[in-house]
Amino acid sequence: MHKSLSSRIIGFAGSLVLTLAAFLIIVNPGLFHFRGGIAVTAILTLAILQSIVQSIFFLNILSESRPRWNLVVFASTISIILIIIIFSIWIMDRLNYNMMPGH
Repeated sequence: MHKSLSSRIIGFAGSLVLTLAAFLIIVNPGLFHFRGGIAVTAILTLAILQSIVQSIFFLNILSESRPRWNLVVFASTISIILIIIIFSIWIMDRLNYNMMPGH
């Protein structure tokens, strides 16, 4: 129980720090001297780190009795989600291009 509680507190603190960093980048971009592309990259990096922290500390991906199987299921789920997102963006882009006058 003690290990679980301390793990969750560490995960909560890590999530809080990552969320606050992303919030500060959006609210006050001049504080970090980021330009548009760098700010987007920083936000995406923080989002990936946030998902890793949540997976390790709250979903206990690495502490299960069969972590390899859980990791395979988790990776395939992430792959399916990425495929859906990427192809949805691609479809919307193609629809936008095809709806333009003169095309």
